[in-house]
Amino acid sequence: MSHDTKPSRRTILALAAGAGTAPIFAPAILRAQEATGRVVMSTWGGDYAKLLTQNIEDPLLKPKGIEVVQDAGTEPTRVAKAIAQRRLPRGSVDVIAVQAPAAYDLEESGMLEPLDESKVPNLKYVQSTFATPYAIPHIYSPQVIAYSPERVKTPPKSFTEMEAYGGKVGILDNSYIWVAMAAALKNQGDPGKIVDAKAPLEKLIRAGAKAYTSTEAFAPAIKSGEIDVGLVWHARVLFWTKGGVEMRSSFPTEGCMTYVSSMCVLKNAPNKAAAFAYLNAALDPQAQRGFAATMGYHPTITNAALEGEVAKNLALPEPAPKLIPAPYPQLSAVRDDMNDWWRRTLERR
Repeated sequence: MSHDTKPSRRTILALAAGAGTAPIFAPAILRAQEATGRVVMSTWGGDYAKLLTQNIEDPLLKPKGIEVVQDAGTEPTRVAKAIAQRRLPRGSVDVIAVQAPAAYDLEESGMLEPLDESKVPNLKYVQSTFATPYAIPHIYSPQVIAYSPERVKTPPKSFTEMEAYGGKVGILDNSYIWVAMAAALKNQGDPGKIVDAKAPLEKLIRAGAKAYTSTEAFAPAIKSGEIDVGLVWHARVLFWTKGGVEMRSSFPTEGCMTYVSSMCVLKNAPNKAAAFAYLNAALDPQAQRGFAATMGYHPTITNAALEGEVAKNLALPEPAPKLIPAPYPQLSAVRDDMNDWWRRTLERR
């Protein structure tokens, strides 16, 4: 799955305000089991889109008479499309898949349908750490310090230990904000104090850390020796290792910022019943185990215990690391400033 650079909160709120007041709907309660017809899913493309079809759409929705049409693209483009259609009584999208911070922004803009167990019965199994009243947490993965076991004999156990690798550190440009949150967690004890993380990130850049515009560029950089360590998702490490790249995960002792991929129903969804059914299917144990086996992302529900080789591969170390979701309100408040600062920092390097 790609991790696109998110549209700024300023852009989201401005566009939403310019679109006018959202239509007010008062539909009867729509239950997932009553759904039929066509549902449009706005999603990333690539492997994620294929696995949606393989694990959710074909086995769980098609037999119920629900036809899924995927609308694939980058997250900023898809969010902008949803905002542009906000004033329409019926938009062209039913379900939108976005990173959890983007889901928070869409909710703050008044664009998302509230969720409850009458609409999405499987919500009762969602782990409390990831639960929200406006989006389902589809899959998650902790942010880890990935390293080359060939060149790094003593894996770094914290953000500050990773800093010592200087020019051999890799940063994902499109996920730099997660690196900032990790730095704030280590240095300030609070990932919400993101602005205070500017200094350690500037230190990394001055020391020669490499910033990659594509997530896929990280694995070749580790393999070639261009970098030795860097912050990425544990699921990515598992995926790349399966593909033949020698890489390991080290879990920061201060805790792991945790990536969550969310799914939401837009308020002007043409087929809300089918949209709720999609969310419910995404939280089905069969679907959750499928994503764990193929992409290395952990289930977000309590009733999808992993077994066999998959359980072994995805097992977190003991004692279990602390998993920390992004502090969405604080992140939204400072992201515009941080984005501007990050671009200037890279330009000055």
